[in-house]
Amino acid sequence: MCMYLAYDSYKFVAETSFCPAIMSPRVILWSLPRSCTTAVLRAVSSVDGGVFYWEPYGCAMYYGPERSEKEFLSVSSASSVSIADAPGADVAYDSSVNTFDWVRQTLEAEHKGASLVFAKDFAFALGGKTERLPVGYQHTFLIRDPTKVIPSWWKMNQECRESCPAADEQEMEEWQERQIGKYGGYDDLLELYDFVKENLEPKPFVMDADDLMAQPEKVLAAYCEATGIPFSNKLLDWEDDWSKMNAKWITCRDQLWLWNNSHHTNVRQSRGFLKSHQLPRADDTNSRLILNPKITQLIDCCKPYYKKLYQQRFAP
Repeated sequence: MCMYLAYDSYKFVAETSFCPAIMSPRVILWSLPRSCTTAVLRAVSSVDGGVFYWEPYGCAMYYGPERSEKEFLSVSSASSVSIADAPGADVAYDSSVNTFDWVRQTLEAEHKGASLVFAKDFAFALGGKTERLPVGYQHTFLIRDPTKVIPSWWKMNQECRESCPAADEQEMEEWQERQIGKYGGYDDLLELYDFVKENLEPKPFVMDADDLMAQPEKVLAAYCEATGIPFSNKLLDWEDDWSKMNAKWITCRDQLWLWNNSHHTNVRQSRGFLKSHQLPRADDTNSRLILNPKITQLIDCCKPYYKKLYQQRFAP
């Protein structure tokens, strides 16, 4: 017999059920945009026989039938590149089925023969509704300093918005604020961490992106030990090219165009984790954005939540 957690009237209750002595790991990595989650997904995707999901809850929020009031970019307006031949198109699903219940049921499915089931996603996509969480998963967290996340996220939104109908500066800033929110999703991330700690796992694994980039072997080895993901040097040295990785990642079709967008350039062109001095020299856009009073205020609002999570991180 083993313990698992099920939902009852939006509360977790412990139940017992038979399970094999050895179970394949099921892991979700919760984070925020521009936090190196794609690099982690690319690393973990080197595990043979795994099943890998790219932001199924995020896709439900942005593209699915229950999508939030935040308008987002449709593939037709954001990209002229055909997705029919894009890597991963053969396993992508239609956004019309992408409800939150569908995501939970899909993640809870048997996945017969899979050595690992792994997903990366955004805590804010849950909308605070923890009943949307799938049963049987370990919930882990990747954080990054908001002074790096917020300007990069803002810049990414600007680039994505370029091909959409023209908007004046005020409209653009209002749209940005709706996309990022008052606390940049850090409040949702901390809230989910607290929920997991109080109801599911006494010590959820938290890693910081700066630690990961500085000492990838130590951080990933600890992450794998904590989650049961098999660790090898393949997680550090990526032999497969970007398109082969994309072909493994399950997501909704409306998301496919993002994989070859400019904000994935570093991870797309890399063959492993790059330290800060190895990254291509960035333009001064982020520096200019930090001078924007609204962005500075947003960063300041995010910092208390980030600091609380940072105190819980694995320290290499």
